Amino acid sequence: MPDFQMQDGGLMFETSTHRYSQTLAGMTNGDPLSYEAHFMLLRAYYTITAVSRRVKPTSLSLGRYNVLRLLYGADGRRMLMSQLSDGLEVSPTVVTRLVDTLADEGFVERTGHDTDKRKTWATMTDAGAALFEAEWPPMASMVQDLWQGFRESEKRMLVHLLAKLRMNLLSLEALDANTEGT
Repeated sequence: MPDFQMQDGGLMFETSTHRYSQTLAGMTNGDPLSYEAHFMLLRAYYTITAVSRRVKPTSLSLGRYNVLRLLYGADGRRMLMSQLSDGLEVSPTVVTRLVDTLADEGFVERTGHDTDKRKTWATMTDAGAALFEAEWPPMASMVQDLWQGFRESEKRMLVHLLAKLRMNLLSLEALDANTEGT
């Protein structure tokens, strides 16, 4: 079981991750807090995923649920298969399999792109929207339960920090893409 402690000022840390980050920083002269923040973000993600699988608030697999979630929030409730692959961070093969099963059940339709024959749209049907709307309340309840121990100001700060991290990552990705072309 993880051991959590409070630092001066009331900030919390996980002992094992804190120590591991210190060890790794000593090997590279890196900033231990950067490592600790990185590992805690990964550990939180893995824990949320594990809790979602264990609690199972939806009758769908998480993959199928997430395809519907992304389509439901997309303009026109449709996305290119490549966008779904990027959004789910899975291979095109996995997206094809997920979309095909949803299409077989009438929740999604696949259509070709008007100008680029290599691209395919996945479009949520009315039945798919109804399914997502039925599956959302138990998922919403689980999300509310996960965040019940946080004050509004803490959630706002976390959103801010994650947005800042994402912006930094996207700028690094753009920089990397620009250097590949030279």
